[in-house]
Amino acid sequence: KNMYLRINKEDGSVRISAPHQMSDERIYRFAKERIDWIRVYREKYLRAKEDAGSKTIKRSGIKTAETALKRDVEKLIAKWEPVMGVKASGVTIRQMKTRWGSCNVRTHHININLALAKKPPECLEYVVVHELTHILEPSHNAVFWGYMTQFYPNWKRVRKYLNDEVPE
Repeated sequence: KNMYLRINKEDGSVRISAPHQMSDERIYRFAKERIDWIRVYREKYLRAKEDAGSKTIKRSGIKTAETALKRDVEKLIAKWEPVMGVKASGVTIRQMKTRWGSCNVRTHHININLALAKKPPECLEYVVVHELTHILEPSHNAVFWGYMTQFYPNWKRVRKYLNDEVPE
């Protein structure tokens, strides 16, 4: 009943699947109507494959930044856990589009945005303290901000700086 057009991202080959009873003429017209789209995406996929080699170098740089950031976060967690009386179960460094960090309040696992590697050290410390505070108080309510003021008094200034920035 339906026809589907696929372009293989690896080699750029074009594949059309159609019902057995559909005529070759109809399949040909289907492909011809989409020839511009096929050319654009074939080129895009083939170019992306060529660029993949250069991305390997970039990925190793990201991995190095990730490793360094994780080491810094683990030091900050070790510094703040006894002060705050909390215990994080683990930390993951990830690329995040909309957040600087997150905390799973059930498991106490913390996620930190890789983009913090490019920010001043106080930004990372603020985010770590912020996420550890969620272990004490899951919501962003008055109790939470009271803890933040107690543990990290200049949180408003750092938060404003980060809010004016955009995670990458």
